[in-house]
This record gives sequence, C-alpha cells and structure tokens, in this order.
Amino acid sequence: MPFSDRKIGFSTGAIAKGDFRVAIDVLKRANVRAIELSALREHELPELARSLPDLDLSEFEYVSVHAPTNFKDLQERDVVQLLEAAASRQLLIVVHPDTIRCTDIWKPFGAFLLIENMDKRKPIGRTASELRVIFDSLPEAGFCFDVAHARQVDPSMIESAQILNAFADRLREVHASGVTTRSIHGLISAAASSAYGSIAHLIPQGAPVILESPVDQPMIQSEINFARTAFSPWFEKLRTDIDDVLDLKVEALRRTQVENFLKLLRMTHVKFSDFENVISHLPTGGAFNSGDILFSARDLLSRLSEDQKTQLKLYLFDRLRGLAQEYPDLKSEFREQFASVE
Repeated sequence: MPFSDRKIGFSTGAIAKGDFRVAIDVLKRANVRAIELSALREHELPELARSLPDLDLSEFEYVSVHAPTNFKDLQERDVVQLLEAAASRQLLIVVHPDTIRCTDIWKPFGAFLLIENMDKRKPIGRTASELRVIFDSLPEAGFCFDVAHARQVDPSMIESAQILNAFADRLREVHASGVTTRSIHGLISAAASSAYGSIAHLIPQGAPVILESPVDQPMIQSEINFARTAFSPWFEKLRTDIDDVLDLKVEALRRTQVENFLKLLRMTHVKFSDFENVISHLPTGGAFNSGDILFSARDLLSRLSEDQKTQLKLYLFDRLRGLAQEYPDLKSEFREQFASVE
C-alpha cells in the first residue's frame, strides 16, 4: 500500500459530538472508510454498547471504539463489561492508560485493547519510558499513537520518534488533529503538518489515521486530504529539499546556491514548466530506515498522489516567484525560466 492510499477517517465525536448515529451517516455520505466510535464521555458508553450489535458498519473498512476518558458514575469494571460489546464484534478498543486502575480486568481484551499515549496534562503514558511500564503490565495490548499529544509533550518530535521506534510492532491506529496548549482539539495546522511529516516514515503504511479535528460536513474531505499530505514522508522530504535549494537561510550562500541551481537546469535544458525534471535535479534521496534502498528525487515523486504532486508544484512555483522578486537580476538573466511561473 503506498502512503497516498493510507486509510484516513474520523472519530464520530469530531463530526457530531455526543451523537454517533448522526456521525456514522455523515461519514457514510462522505465516503469515508475508517471510523472510530467515540464514547469519550462516560454517559455515551451505555447507549453505544447497546447499539453496537445492530449498527450497520459494513461500509467501513476500519472500525474502532474509544473508551471513556474519565469514570465518575461508572465503575471501572462496569466500563470493561460495556466494552465487551465492542470486543464481541472484534473491534479495537482505544483506552487512556490513566483510566486503568486494575490491569487484570482489562487483560481479557488481549490484542483488541489499544493503549493511547497521553498529552502533557496526564501523569503517565506521555513518553516511551512511561508507556513501556504500561505495556509491561498489559503485554498483549496494542498501541494507538496520538501524534498531536506527542507533539505537545515534545515539539521537537524526538520523543515521537522514540515512541514509534519502541512500539512500532504494537501500532494499530494513529490519532491526529491540531491541539492547543490547553489540549483542545482543532484543525491540523501547517506547522503541525510539517512536524507530522518529519516522523511519518516511522508509521507503518497499514496503520489507519483517525482524525479528531472538529469539522463540519463540507470540511471532511479537505481535512482528510490535508492529513494525507501530512502523513506522507515523501511529500515532506521533497518540500524540504526545495527549501534547501531555493530558501537557504545562510544569507552569504543563498544567492550562490540559487544561481548554481538555475545554471544546472539551463545546462541540462530543463525549464521550470517541466516540473518533474526540475524535481529530479534536486539534491535529494537517502534511506528512510536502516537497510532501506536509497531513493532518488524521482523515486520520491512517484510515491505521491496526483493531488500531492499538484501541491508540490504550487509550492515550488511560489518559492520561484519569491526569488524573482528578491533577485531581479537573476530573473533577467534566466528570463525564459521565470516566464513559466508568472
């Protein structure tokens, strides 16, 4: 499965808070193929559990259930009993580790139980070392990686990489959204997208992404498309390579590097309008994991969807128009090149 075909869907709570039936209908109409049935608030769980045997979920290729994040009226054992309705349908169950008090009553779920990493508010489950303690007590459990939580805990994404390297063999689902400093879900921002792209190569291609971004129905597909780009390591790598050549931050070398790249394209008779050939001349490539083959820029480009290629072309042309304004003498010298991006 190429990264551009990754399953991306939504939590019902992001579509219709507190009404999973409405959210299911909306997502079916939007042709979304992955869904997480949300019971984040404990009063939602009894109704979801009662309804699960009769819900028509056949149009979805991936379905999971999110357990409540706080127990006040229900006892932990009551929650586990209600979640058995999900396990009986062989649905994965996402749970926050700080809600687990007695691991023994959760163990029967085995591999159907997914432990989610936590945001900065929580006392456990935030880092690789904290998650390891939890998995030691629930050795069969899988992992749900919440990339927004991980970025909030460590914006450098180093901890994210450590978590993914440690628990990739357990990873079954990914949560994604924007998250504010107050841990409130929002749309995926450009900054978040760039951060997610930096660790996307560590996420197995088969792991579905569940979006928790609160959206209206007309925004569903655009947020999915934005997430698809965010979780494409190839797109992020090529965008970075464009910046490395055309947006060098070292002022003393910036013009020289741009000019040399323009001369290279002229020598090889490549015009900016020939987008794929321009990309193929970027100094790029490399291995994404230990033991991987080395990829050329053209190899990376072939792994993008058509929509991502269009986005990358627009990104390249935007950078070139900026350079034309910054260096009008270069624009004059390479006028035939720059004419194709105006």
